Amino acid sequence: MLANRLAEFRDLIHAQLCYQVFITPLHLPIEKEYRDFARLACEFFLEERTDAIHCHTPRHHVIHHFAPLKNRQAKKILITHGWMSRAAYMMQLIKALRHQGFDVYALDFPAHGEAKGMQLTWMDAVLVLKQILNQLGPFYSVIGHSFGGSMLLNTLNLSSQFLEWRIDPMPERVVLIASPTRMRVPVGRLARQLKLSRRGFLFLREVFRQHAAIDLKNLDFHHFINRSNIPVLCIHGQKDESIMPHESIIFCEQYPHASLALLPEADHISVLMDERVEKTVHQFLF
Repeated sequence: MLANRLAEFRDLIHAQLCYQVFITPLHLPIEKEYRDFARLACEFFLEERTDAIHCHTPRHHVIHHFAPLKNRQAKKILITHGWMSRAAYMMQLIKALRHQGFDVYALDFPAHGEAKGMQLTWMDAVLVLKQILNQLGPFYSVIGHSFGGSMLLNTLNLSSQFLEWRIDPMPERVVLIASPTRMRVPVGRLARQLKLSRRGFLFLREVFRQHAAIDLKNLDFHHFINRSNIPVLCIHGQKDESIMPHESIIFCEQYPHASLALLPEADHISVLMDERVEKTVHQFLF
């Protein structure tokens, strides 16, 4: 009996530690092959952005504005980055969209890039996005890489279900780049990496529920599919081992307004530098 209680306590502590790891972006050294890209991206931001808007609620975040080069009444686009990343690393897409005549806004999520903080929950991420979409909109399109795309989908999903989450107006186009379309996928991946037991995983699910203001079942993308007709483009590298291409494939198979672009030889990071992404997004937006 005592041994069982100790094992249960160990699994509970393990689950709580796993949750802390999940919400804490660890800013590891950049891989050597991407260092030049990262340096140039940050230099581009400092030289080319029109403004950096610091917002302190609901969490400190930074919105980098790249005003259109010609038409001041251009359509707005919001770009969101991935986990442990930053807005600057979306440089290639920002530059291309700006030259195509769009008014581009790029977000540094809390605890990322130039934004303050040490941790970020998915709840805080969608609250930030809801605020931006309502206060700075309307946005013609929203584009997100990895975590950023997933949080955009969650935000629009909740907006389609609940008045208090309403985005008005909703964006006309959505682009998800290498994004998990189901929340359980990155959670399950981390649980396996940290070797959580089956009971520990159940504890982890409960910890997530305790920190959420809504029922997590409402994040199931089927709610969005049944209520929305917004065109969604999913772009995924065929060699992505961080977020498997199946995440985009399964969403596009079930959402009649979705289109899928699978890029041979591209992985989770290289899509940020891939000209095929810019061309595919351009075709989708026009």
